[in-house]
Amino acid sequence: MAAGITRVNGTAKAESFYGYQPAWYEIAGSGFDTTPTIVDSNFEKAVRAIESLASIVQIGFPGSGGFLVAVDGNTFNGTGNGGTAGVSETGAEALDRVITDATSISTTVTAKAVGKADFSGTGLVFATPA
Repeated sequence: MAAGITRVNGTAKAESFYGYQPAWYEIAGSGFDTTPTIVDSNFEKAVRAIESLASIVQIGFPGSGGFLVAVDGNTFNGTGNGGTAGVSETGAEALDRVITDATSISTTVTAKAVGKADFSGTGLVFATPA
């Protein structure tokens, strides 16, 4: 029997992960941390809005400035026209649009790249992609 790698979803891209292809985004905005565990909170509305574009792989609990989310890049259909013919948008712009529409919170969404594993105890390093 030959050994192989079992993939959960999709094919790994060069310099990427096997399995899910996580695309990280920082959702900055005030108000997501106000009663985030209640039904129909702004955080829950944001989660539903994100799920309208992609499968969530991991999501951080919201703080006063927002939260981090990783979506599966293989399911993310976040680049599109935003409903306007001839206008394209980035994944971050698509997330910003659907989250703001769902919550009325003014957000800034930034794509983040996992730079490296920092084994000194601080964990993964996130940076804005070049």
